[in-house]
Amino acid sequence: MTPVATLLMLVALTGGCRKDDYVEVPGVCPVVESTNPANGATSVPLNQVVTATFNEEMNPATITQSSFTLTGGLKSGVPVQGTLTYNNTNATLSFVPSSPLAQNTTYTGTVKSSVKDLKGNALQTNYVWTFSTGVILSLTVVSTDPANTSTFKL
Repeated sequence: MTPVATLLMLVALTGGCRKDDYVEVPGVCPVVESTNPANGATSVPLNQVVTATFNEEMNPATITQSSFTLTGGLKSGVPVQGTLTYNNTNATLSFVPSSPLAQNTTYTGTVKSSVKDLKGNALQTNYVWTFSTGVILSLTVVSTDPANTSTFKL
């Protein structure tokens, strides 16, 4: 390894996950590994518990009502009210809406970069994903005029 590469690796490892000098080092910074519903999911049940699973155990004190938002519905800019919990056994944040989600609505979930792991490393950016309680319908032809297989007669 060249001296420059060694120096860069040392700076990345000792610099942690601060936003101003961020260099991604796998295994150092926390990330959201998966969500339920998944990004882009459709036909999500109206009683869905929304979850985000991290790649490592997080500091429960940083997972607060202000560190996660779910927006959508009639008041798209206003967060959905609900209860937020964190399970350190499976590193999963869970959000239970106070009332059922609205039908045929797109929601946006955001885990904020204020969430930190046990070492004090924060998410590098807000983690944002969307899902819909509606069904994306494909157009289907039900009839044609003239009918399929008709022939033209003079």
